[in-house]
Amino acid sequence: MIHPMPRPQRPSRAAQRDKYDAIHRALLAGLLSNIGVRSEAHEYTGARGTKFAIFPGSALFKIEPRWVVAAELVETARLYARTVGAVQPEWIEHIGEHLVKRSYFDPHWNEATAHVMAYEKVTLYGLPIIPQRTVHYGPIDPKAAREIFIQKALVEGQYRTDAPFFRHNQRLVEEIQRLEAKSRSRDVLVGEQARYDFYDARIPAGIHNGPAFEKWRRETEKRNPRLLFMSRRDLMMHPASGITQEMFPDALAVGGLRVPLEYHLEPGHPADGVTATLPLAALNQVPAERFEWLVPGLLREKITAMIKSLPKALRVQFVPAPDFAEQALAALRPGDGSLREALALFLGKARGIAVAPEDFDMGSLLDHLHMNFKIVDDGGRQLAMGRDLDELRRRLGVQVRRSFEQMPQSRWSRTGITRWDFGDLPRSVQVQRHGMTLQGFPALEDRGDSVALRLFDSPAAADEAHRGGLRRLFMLELGDELKYLVNNLPGMGRMCLQYAPLGRAEELKADLAAAAVDRAFAADAGIRTAMEYELRKEGGRRHKLLEAGRQVAELAARILSAYHEAELEMPRQVPELWQPSITDVRQQLAGLVGRGFLLTPQPWLAQLPRFLAAVRVRLKKLKNAGLIRDRQNMELVRPHQERYGQAMQRLGPGGAADAELALYRWMIEEYRVSLWAQEMRTSIPVSAKRLDLQWQRIKR
Repeated sequence: MIHPMPRPQRPSRAAQRDKYDAIHRALLAGLLSNIGVRSEAHEYTGARGTKFAIFPGSALFKIEPRWVVAAELVETARLYARTVGAVQPEWIEHIGEHLVKRSYFDPHWNEATAHVMAYEKVTLYGLPIIPQRTVHYGPIDPKAAREIFIQKALVEGQYRTDAPFFRHNQRLVEEIQRLEAKSRSRDVLVGEQARYDFYDARIPAGIHNGPAFEKWRRETEKRNPRLLFMSRRDLMMHPASGITQEMFPDALAVGGLRVPLEYHLEPGHPADGVTATLPLAALNQVPAERFEWLVPGLLREKITAMIKSLPKALRVQFVPAPDFAEQALAALRPGDGSLREALALFLGKARGIAVAPEDFDMGSLLDHLHMNFKIVDDGGRQLAMGRDLDELRRRLGVQVRRSFEQMPQSRWSRTGITRWDFGDLPRSVQVQRHGMTLQGFPALEDRGDSVALRLFDSPAAADEAHRGGLRRLFMLELGDELKYLVNNLPGMGRMCLQYAPLGRAEELKADLAAAAVDRAFAADAGIRTAMEYELRKEGGRRHKLLEAGRQVAELAARILSAYHEAELEMPRQVPELWQPSITDVRQQLAGLVGRGFLLTPQPWLAQLPRFLAAVRVRLKKLKNAGLIRDRQNMELVRPHQERYGQAMQRLGPGGAADAELALYRWMIEEYRVSLWAQEMRTSIPVSAKRLDLQWQRIKR
């Protein structure tokens, strides 16, 4: 039987490729000088810079492989490569091993691999076969690799190891760097060369990578465990005896709080100098004046700079400034009040001249001479940082109060109160927060239909809230009795009509009720016990409430009539030149009469008709060619009005003005009377100088 012959099988593509590669590698061995790399369209660069093109008749003419080898190079109109094959640069490197040239560049430390690496470039006849390849540099140049290893890994700390010597040396370097940051000088820590020399003298010549170093270290430490441990003597250029805890403390005791300090030496950096870290809840607990004194080690430099910041007329009296700074340093008590005030007083006495705290140009001082503040939340996360503590308080005011409210002090946190059933209230209590002892101030707070008990972070805020809370508590307990009284006050209809441009009748009645309660029960912040509260409530209800209501109604009628008359005096058409004056008058009126005006403190509430009458006098004088004088008076009032506005802005939403700032506000009103309506007289002595003195009391 005849069997058909099997058809020959075609080789696979992979087999064909392997055969193609083997043939071309074999040809390449004898044609290394005929290789080329494509440099641009239809052109190749060959050995020693020659330029050629693939012959148009070649099968590879249109394909244009990246690398080629030619059986021959024929020069006609141009140099052509004939009988061309595609090759790989790796083949060229392997086959031409004896001819290629290798160069190395950019040796560098690789922390991840713990080796010194470099880039290798391989060329043949000037052609870059391997332009850039990462290789271990140690076997290529052991000496240079060792130098890089010591410098980068050990000196600069770019090394991952659990070796005890490494942690010890790093901590010691950081400790000495902190000493430098405190003294603001780079003359304590030895340079990197000294640290390099330390390791260079101890590590054998053949060690240039992490694995080899670790193997050597473990063996060596069996015989000498402390061989690589640096001492303070190895790292310090001098003992730094002047950089002590007394001169550069790690914390300040401020008002019973321990405030941690950090030191940083990097001019221009936001944290350059000394940074005090304050928990958010403690932001209103610390006096800003204490931080003016910085730390003892920087005080001499700061005082010298402050003296040099004085206006020239004063500055020349204190030359040389460092000598006067030395005298001041010996005389002043750091942390006692304001540095600016203390230094101004000392310098004034030293020369027998007047020096005011405002004479120092604090803005001209370098940043590191102002304390920096870092405010953190409960988890230590930074919320804000800056050198103006008042600005930080204003910006974070709401968060500060909320943080204080959220303290786990259940005894001082309660809502829905409608009668005094919570015992006596102390003026202040101590609360713990983040290991710090803070002062809390319990007080009642008006919530409209009830009263809340909560902690406040400042006595001024607590007192202001407590007055409102007591008032509301009295009003809740009086209920219908108070409502009947208000609805039957004489002249109520006329008052509601005059109040209409300012608000609704219900608002006026609520204010009348509140003012009557204040007057009848003396609902001040001094009521702290249940017994005192009951005595005030019963005494006021029986003997004072009716009369208080009549007095308040009479005063309210006078105030609203005076306000109405002032409004009638306002010009219907305002000339452009009058606009600043009229704007100022409207702002003053809005500050005197509006929602809640009857809750103005009683001594000043009685003065509102006079203040409003003075406004009317001012408007009359303005109409009688008094524009120039009006502008002059405005310029006299403006700095005081701006001071008050800025102070209230710094308090932020919900902030409370203390008694001194509140007095300043009413002194400004009296000052307006003295300027625009001299014939009316003032209730207290007032002048620009007295206002300045009052402002100094506020700042203290």
